[in-house]
Amino acid sequence: MELPDGVAVRQPLTMGRSTEGRTRLSERRKYRSWTAKQKIEIVLGGLRGDRSVKEVCREHEISETLYYSWREKLLEGGREALAGKEERVGERELRRKVRELERALGRKTYELEIAGEALRGWE
Repeated sequence: MELPDGVAVRQPLTMGRSTEGRTRLSERRKYRSWTAKQKIEIVLGGLRGDRSVKEVCREHEISETLYYSWREKLLEGGREALAGKEERVGERELRRKVRELERALGRKTYELEIAGEALRGWE
C-alpha cells in the first residue's frame, strides 16, 4: 500500500529493552523456594558481619525484607529452644489447668444427663 507524499507513518515507541522477551501480566510468576538449611546459611551470612546484609541479599537475589523476616524467625526459634525452666513450668501449669477444666466439663455434662433423665421420669 502506497502512502501519499507528506504523510508520516508513526512507528510504535519503544524505550529501553527490546519487547520481544517481555512477559504478559497474566503469566504466572515463578517463585523460588528455599530449604530451611539454605535460609539459615543466608541469614548466618548476614549475621557474621564480614559482608553487609545488602551484599548477602544481592548475592542470593532476595529482598532485604525477606532476609529480615527469615532472621526474625530464626532468632524466635532460638529463643524458644533456649527457654528457661520457668517457661516450661508455666506451660506445664497451663496443661494441668486444661485437664482440670476438661474434667469439670465432663462432670457437668454427666450431671445434666442425669437431670434430664430424672425429668423424663416425672412425665
